[in-house]
Amino acid sequence: MTTEALRRPLDSSRVDISKTGRSRISGAALSRVAAGGKRSYLGMLSEFARLRLGAGRLSLDEYLQLRLYDDDLYEGVDKHAFIGLEAIPKIWLRANHRVDLFALANKKIVSDLFFAAHGLPVLPTAAIYREQVGRPCGFLLCSEGELRAFLRSGEHYPLFGKPVDGCQSIGSASIERYDAAVDGLVTTAGRLISLEDFVLHVRAHAASGYQFQPRVSPHTAVRDMCGERLATVRLLTVVTDGKAEILRACWKIPAGPHAADNFWRPGNLLAQLDLVSGRVGRVIRGTGTTYEEITHHPDTGVRITGTVVPNWHEVTRLALEGATLLEDLPLVGWDIAPVDAGAILVEPNVTPDFRLHQMADRRGMLDPAFKNFLRQRKRGAAKASRAAR
Repeated sequence: MTTEALRRPLDSSRVDISKTGRSRISGAALSRVAAGGKRSYLGMLSEFARLRLGAGRLSLDEYLQLRLYDDDLYEGVDKHAFIGLEAIPKIWLRANHRVDLFALANKKIVSDLFFAAHGLPVLPTAAIYREQVGRPCGFLLCSEGELRAFLRSGEHYPLFGKPVDGCQSIGSASIERYDAAVDGLVTTAGRLISLEDFVLHVRAHAASGYQFQPRVSPHTAVRDMCGERLATVRLLTVVTDGKAEILRACWKIPAGPHAADNFWRPGNLLAQLDLVSGRVGRVIRGTGTTYEEITHHPDTGVRITGTVVPNWHEVTRLALEGATLLEDLPLVGWDIAPVDAGAILVEPNVTPDFRLHQMADRRGMLDPAFKNFLRQRKRGAAKASRAAR
């Protein structure tokens, strides 16, 4: 490939500039589902209306993406326990009303330093790029020239890069090596990006800074399943009366060309987990009409169902230790990767995505345990408000 061929505008197949948007679903989709013979149009419309007006405030998109019309999937399940995007922000703020502390989790550099200072294993940082901010030091890249020199140096690779205030791996890049022959970067998926295009990407999409980390190898069993890609466990923790507890857990598994494991990426997998043992129940791929259950990884043929997340005890221990440290933000979704030495904290999320757990478990978030936690948080918020006055 020539240098000229490399020097073309970046797109989502090279660096994740934006999240792939879901198409809006119209009422005609109900007709298409009804034509498939699962449910009558009026029956689904009536059910959707009840869920839309309920506590979960589900949209038509969500009703269909979750396949809530499919009674075979949800036999005996309370569908009113499912919550949608419209209701979720209110729950975040009720649970984590100390919004002044959000930066402790949302700023990756800050959270890494915080947890590392308490002895928790985190992903190390190789360098941070931020234009004309701060003073020169060993790992701060203050100019485009310094960024280019860092990327051209072979000693840092393989690398994983991401915006310091990013989410859902948007803006991320997994880079295997620098190719001096074409002045380009080779991604983990084998694609080439011109160095100049990547520098422009970082400057345009990471105004608050861009973090480079050495790529950490996953546990041997994970490596056998999906290659040199971290497959993180998402654990949802709550803290009540000073005690941390894990309410839900699922396993995000990368597949196809993706270096990141986020389930919104087409082709990636999501596994249901038993909280006690870490054993995989079902594994799903896709949502709505593309939903399917699989048993083996599509890239390697390795069986996933029935296996146990490696080092499950260390994964859960790390989530509970992190939750205890962040007890003033008592609702957190943790991304933790099993590695050969145990487990490593990838990032905390104080605005966690409940849809992952609802899809993996086929069970809505508003179960008795979670509703009890929210009632306690509501009383705690009211008490804090009175004390502030």
